[in-house]
Amino acid sequence: MTTVRKHLNRETISYLVCGIITTIFSIIVFWLCYAIGLHTAASNTISTALAVLLAYVLNKIFVFRSLSWQIKTLIKEIGSFTAGRLATYISETLLLVLLVEMLGLPGFVCKVFTTGLVVAANYAISKKWVFKAAGL
Repeated sequence: MTTVRKHLNRETISYLVCGIITTIFSIIVFWLCYAIGLHTAASNTISTALAVLLAYVLNKIFVFRSLSWQIKTLIKEIGSFTAGRLATYISETLLLVLLVEMLGLPGFVCKVFTTGLVVAANYAISKKWVFKAAGL
């Protein structure tokens, strides 16, 4: 029970809530872009880019409470946040190809598994690398 309390706190709960908000936002933006006639890839690219930006802002303010709004800090945080998200996206894609295409495992099960890994990795990257300067 102590381990659960240690990991289930204001920060982790707000991280999950912000993740849900970001996911819903991404889906809505994708749908809107697709509905106005944009190609699937363009719709996904726009929705993903805007979702990463929203996730950065929500994580900065509500999850990790990074208080600096200096341009130097913003550039560093946004750059490392985006790099971290890109790294987990590429890793997830490669892992999915390995598990589904090469090993023949069920795609949906693998996606759920890799999504869990990505969520945990994104949290760790944000906490230890992106918002570390905030003293958190």
